[in-house]
Amino acid sequence: MDKIRFGTMKDGRDASLFTLTNRNGMRVSVTDYGAAAVSLLVPDKTGGFLDVIRGFDDVSGYENTVTYMGATIGRHAGQIKNAAFELNGKTYNLAVNERDYNLHGGSEGFNSRLFAMESFTERELVLSYLSKDGESGFPGNLKVLVAYSLSDDNALGINFNGCCDQDTILSMTNHAYFNLNGPESASAMDHMLMIYAENYTEADYQGLPTGRIIPVSGTPYDFREFHVIGDRINEPHPELIFCKGYDHNWIISPECDRSAMRICCELKSPGSLIHMQVFSNQPGLQMYSGNYMDGADIGKCGVVYTARSSICLEPQVCPNGLHIPHFPSPVLKKGEEYIYRSMYRFLV
Repeated sequence: MDKIRFGTMKDGRDASLFTLTNRNGMRVSVTDYGAAAVSLLVPDKTGGFLDVIRGFDDVSGYENTVTYMGATIGRHAGQIKNAAFELNGKTYNLAVNERDYNLHGGSEGFNSRLFAMESFTERELVLSYLSKDGESGFPGNLKVLVAYSLSDDNALGINFNGCCDQDTILSMTNHAYFNLNGPESASAMDHMLMIYAENYTEADYQGLPTGRIIPVSGTPYDFREFHVIGDRINEPHPELIFCKGYDHNWIISPECDRSAMRICCELKSPGSLIHMQVFSNQPGLQMYSGNYMDGADIGKCGVVYTARSSICLEPQVCPNGLHIPHFPSPVLKKGEEYIYRSMYRFLV
């Protein structure tokens, strides 16, 4: 394990970078700013290692980006329509930070917070954050734990726990951008993807889920077998046009059962031959093809991050569920424990 300084934040505080290593040499580095994954080196076909996620060289990149690069997302992943919700008869108004809705917890979500280190060993890092009552408009004093772990079968675990002193809203995810071809690859559109879902949630012209659950059969959203991501991304399907590509939620667990981990998706690179499997206990999976990355971010090794150069695979509760009664609820009751489990396993 290793801990180094990761630069100075705008407010003068120092950020840190923590690195975990397994016995095979696989490594993940995480910063306490936004509890963000910065790099993930996994074995490739040559016997070496490739960094398969996007990131920045120091904390300033994470402070200045609007892409949620590698970050822990909260209090609420995805969109909340009209940037408002009702809970226990009271209306809570949130910041509008995307079109006319609240996205990923607002402009000051967990991705922009400095987490505290709870514990750090060779194989596990646990970070914590106390989100105070009223922060970003959400109710209750909420403490969350973020645990990154590495196993010797080359699996990265990302787990979240939370507890609040009031009824509140909590729906978290990790926002890593993957490119299994390596850090200098300009596109992830050659990757092959399989999603274990029969249905996806329809999006409107703003990308907001409408509440309609649509069978994937016969649509560009059918990834029940491995399919090249870029093959159908430019089809004249209304939602692909509105979203400039994929930015949709698939229904992984129709019964909304969060008691056990299940496989969500698999991603393969034809170049590096790296094969990633994603497991979680969440009912949905958001796949985002990096449509709005416009080259403004210059990442590790001076690489410019452009549209569709990487993809996000985010296990989570379905976005906009606060406004759609038949979607899984993101409400966390006072004193109850929020439990989120995910795992990214790498094969070659």
